[in-house]
Formats: sequence, structure tokens, C-alpha cells
Amino acid sequence: MEIEQKKKSPGWGHRLRKENSGLKEKIATLKKEKARLKKDLEKVWELMAHVPGGLFLLQRETIVYANDAASNWLGYSLGQLEGKSLLDIIDPEDVQPMLEFIQDSAGNHRPDALHFKNSDGRSVHFAVHIKKTRYEGRNAFLLNLIEIERKIEQNKALLDAQKFEALQRMADAFLREYEITAKSAPPLSATLRDFSKKTYLPSEISPLNLNEIIETSVVRYCSDNGIHYGQDHNPEDHIFLKTSLNTTSPIHGCQKDLHDAFRNLIANAVESLKDSGQVYLTAEEEPGMLNVYAQDNGIGIQKNEADKIFDPFFTTKGHPHKGLGLSMARSFIERHGGNIGVMRHKAGGTTFHIKLPLDHDLFKTADQPKKKSIKDARILLIGDQNILMNLLCRFLEGKHLHVTRVDNYSECIKALKGDPFDLLLVDQDKSLENTPWLIQKIRHTHPDLPIALFNAPNTHGVTLSRPSGVNLVIPRPLHVGSFYSNISRLLAEGKASPINP
Repeated sequence: MEIEQKKKSPGWGHRLRKENSGLKEKIATLKKEKARLKKDLEKVWELMAHVPGGLFLLQRETIVYANDAASNWLGYSLGQLEGKSLLDIIDPEDVQPMLEFIQDSAGNHRPDALHFKNSDGRSVHFAVHIKKTRYEGRNAFLLNLIEIERKIEQNKALLDAQKFEALQRMADAFLREYEITAKSAPPLSATLRDFSKKTYLPSEISPLNLNEIIETSVVRYCSDNGIHYGQDHNPEDHIFLKTSLNTTSPIHGCQKDLHDAFRNLIANAVESLKDSGQVYLTAEEEPGMLNVYAQDNGIGIQKNEADKIFDPFFTTKGHPHKGLGLSMARSFIERHGGNIGVMRHKAGGTTFHIKLPLDHDLFKTADQPKKKSIKDARILLIGDQNILMNLLCRFLEGKHLHVTRVDNYSECIKALKGDPFDLLLVDQDKSLENTPWLIQKIRHTHPDLPIALFNAPNTHGVTLSRPSGVNLVIPRPLHVGSFYSNISRLLAEGKASPINP
């Protein structure tokens, strides 16, 4: 019996081979992890090379790394700086305090400013932010340099302190990325590239419906975070989002960036609610401008933080928040020619006000005609004096348009000989027989005047035919929202080109 058990049990050679196989798998896994970490670390170094401030990495007093900004400011090449003693390029008066700090293990008496000697021997004054770290298993120091102009140093101490504080936060944020994990380097780098972008390519711009942009941003955010979204408040929901979107005119812009801007604003509002509360987003239109309000009844903003919330890397929420959400939102909105402001409420809560122009020169290219502003445009309207015409005139005048109404063609011809007009509106319900004759005559005397027929019979799904010389046909029943949107597009073109309603 004992002999049979020995035969069945594996020998030491089998166990050794099994353990050897397991070790090989672990070694292969470790090699892959090492290669990944090496690649991520290279990306971190690349990111640090483009930090908008000088960077030195020291071991003792020896410079083991310098970025492009430090090299350019001091006039040395990167090869000249690396391996050089920091004490050789700072003012002799700063050598002893810096040496004492490096040799002090407790890290007391931290210098906050240094005078450097550039390659020409000229003294350059820098504010410095020093952080202890580790590099290749040894103690090291990361120095962030901020160049200070003399007049700022002497006459604008408060402004200098505010900017220095913002740059310190930036340096700390980069250091956290360097020390905690290299994984975040690629997405952070992409975010910073988006943030620094100034303009758009023509291919990135398209006509957009702002209502749809906001609605999609809300739906996606709520879906990703398990939040109820709807017009009816369910008492069981602790956090409730509601929208009232009333814009009709299209906006030209970058769909992705506008989505990201509103998503960041929604996230900021929801995060301010803590455990419960409400967020309301409203959008409305005025001549040449779209207004969006993002309102919450959360904890609000402290008075001393109101001027900082749009600064890059400013956050009161701690890790993992990087403090880039509102900065990115403002950057995207301003890139579209708009602006964003914030209002604090005494009872708590915050309202962000976003203004976006309907037409902005930023999006014009050489092959695109420049559109006209529709504000204060002059419209000549042919139509009977009745309740509908009176309401229509009042509506258009409420949109800052100047309307001149005439009853017949002779009055129309006479009016056109006087002041110039930007648009001719003809009520097709008048059923005047000489309409084609009038249009051809106006085309001969005013070839660039846009002409629109409204109150055309509804063809129930069949495409409306456009008479010769007419740019736009609007069927009945007349919806003021779409009516205004269509004539706004026609006015914005600034010439007699066909428009599809």
C-alpha cells in the first residue's frame, strides 16, 4: 500500500519543473510591467519638458534634468545644464542658503527666490518652489522657476502673490502626476494640448443646435453617474436635473468642445450638491446671442475663491480632481467668441452665465463669405393690415428688426426707391396676381435683395416649389420660432442666395 502511494505522488523533479514554469511566467509579467512603466515614465518626462515654467531636478546640488523653459531663460543648452552644479549658476549670495537647505534633512529654511546668472553673465531673478522627491532610488529636489520682472516685484506684490500661488499649484499638480503614477500622463498631456489651443480648423466647425448639445451633455452625464434626469421630480431622487431650452437659431462651433464645456459645468454643479439638491439649465435667445444659465442650490462659492475658480489646477475638492474642469469650459467657450461669468447667492448655490454669439468672425475662412449681423436689419413687408400682420410686425420689432409695412406693389416700389432694405417679405395669402412681375422687377433693380414668401399653402410633406427670384418660401401655419430662424439665416447670408426652410 505504501509503495503504491509513493508511485502516485509526484517526485521532486516534477515539482521543480512546475515551480520553474511559474517563475518564468512571473518574470515575463514583470518584464512587460517594466516596459510599460518605462514607456509611461518617458511620457512624464516629455510632459515635464513642456511645463510653462522652468524645471530643475537636483541630486545634492547637481542638475540631473532641466526642461526647455529653464534652458531658454538662462541661455544654456540642455547638455550644458545637465551635470552642472546649481551653485555655479546662482548668485554667490544665494549659494549658502541653498547649500544649507540641501544639506538640511529636515528641509527647513526653504528658499523662495534665487538670482541666477545666465550665459551672458546677467543676473536673472526667479521665484522658486522646491519640493523634495526621489529619483533613481536617491533623494532629489524638484525646482520650479518663475521669472519675476522688477516692476512686478516692487509695485505689484498682491498680483505677484496671486500668480505665484497659481503657478505653485501648477507645479504641485505636475509633481503629483510624476510621483503618484505615470498612467495619467497621456490623458493629462492631451488635456493640456486642448487647453492651449487657440483656434479651430474649418473642418472642425459645423452648424449646431445648442439645445441638442446641452440635452446630450446632460443625458450622458446622468447616464454615466446614475442620476435621474427628467422634467418631473421623483421624491426618491436625491439629485435632480431639469432643463428649459428655448433656442432656435443654429450656432457655428466645435461639437466635441461644446459637449465637454457643458459636461464640465454640469459636473461642477452636481459635485457642489454633496448628497442632495437640484440643478437647472436654461437656454434662451436674444438678437445675435445665446444665453445659457447653469444654476444649482449647492454649497456655493466662498468669496475669496470666486476669482480663482477658473484658474488652471485650482480645486477645493482634493484628489482625484485636477482643477481643470472650469478652466477647460471657459477656454472652449471663449474660443467660440463667448464668455462665462459666475454669480454667488447669499442663500447658497451658484449660477454660471454663458453667452455665445450666433455669428463670430473666428469661424470665417477665406472661402466663406462674411455674414452680416441681423440686429437692426431693415425689412420691407407687403401684407394687409390685420391682426396677424400686426402681431408679426410687433414680434420682429421685439427682435430689434426695423419693419416697414406696405399694402400694395406700388407702395413697395416707392419704398425701395428710398431707404435701403435688407429683406423683402411678401404675404402670399394676399393672392396678388402680379407677384411674379414684382419679383422680376425687384430682381432687376435690386439683384442682391433677399426675398421671402410666407403664408404659402401647406403641401403636406411635398417639397415647396420656389418661384423664380425667391430665396425662401415659408408655409402656413406660421410658427414664429421657425419663421424667425429662417429669416435670420437669410439675413445673415447678406445676399440673395436660396435658403431651404
